[in-house]
Amino acid sequence: MNPESQQLFEAYVHDQQDLPLLGYTLEALPHLRRHIPLGAAADNEALLCFARLSPGEELAQIQAQIDFFQARGQDFEWKVYALDQPTDLKQMLESQGFQAGDPEVFMTYSLRGACRPTRALPAGIEIRRIEQPEQLGDILLVQAQIWGRDFEWLRAKLTSSLEQPESISLFCAYAEGQAIASGWTDYPVGSRFAELHGGAVLPAWRGRGVFSALLDVRISDAAPRGYEWLAVDAAPMSRPILLAQGFTPICMTWPMRWTHTQACAE
Repeated sequence: MNPESQQLFEAYVHDQQDLPLLGYTLEALPHLRRHIPLGAAADNEALLCFARLSPGEELAQIQAQIDFFQARGQDFEWKVYALDQPTDLKQMLESQGFQAGDPEVFMTYSLRGACRPTRALPAGIEIRRIEQPEQLGDILLVQAQIWGRDFEWLRAKLTSSLEQPESISLFCAYAEGQAIASGWTDYPVGSRFAELHGGAVLPAWRGRGVFSALLDVRISDAAPRGYEWLAVDAAPMSRPILLAQGFTPICMTWPMRWTHTQACAE
């Protein structure tokens, strides 16, 4: 791991670890951050992240989280970065019954002096900014078609974000009026990192520059806002495109999941 990547990761953790997530309450434990869902979303997964477990106490601290959520009857995700402490946290969690989701690569892009060329789109395709709650159905439809599951749970979060337009920018690409791709950027207050989410293109429209055009729009939108970097968890399909567009890979990341029903079965 080169020193620059380590420093960028530490800067990201410093900026992000104490930022609240919409719909969650943040608990700042000495060795990790714990986000507990609230209100109507109380049945959603909880989230743990940014682990700095104490040497020699790692398994006990992992078991303490399992016991906490088992008592609540709640599932949770432990988001693991390869640069967390300990560096073998993923393997430790797997030894305790956690199931690893698909790996991604945490990547960053410097916005200092960022200038993107205007990219020509194929005839009949346009990119629109999404600004009204009634337009969110197009984004949710694209995500559902790509991932094969319902994304209605995301509507409330995006709707709330639209009430603070300085905190988010949403874009959708259309072909002859039909939504074919989407992507958005979160702008957390107090952080040097803006975050890319949801960048995806329907299979029939891939390979035509739509993903890159959506990326250009979001970089151009972010550049004048005073943020220093863009951050993204890149899936395997988007990773080579992001590399070609100047993003720097920092480390691998995995969603590690625990279900309370799994614990009951054991």
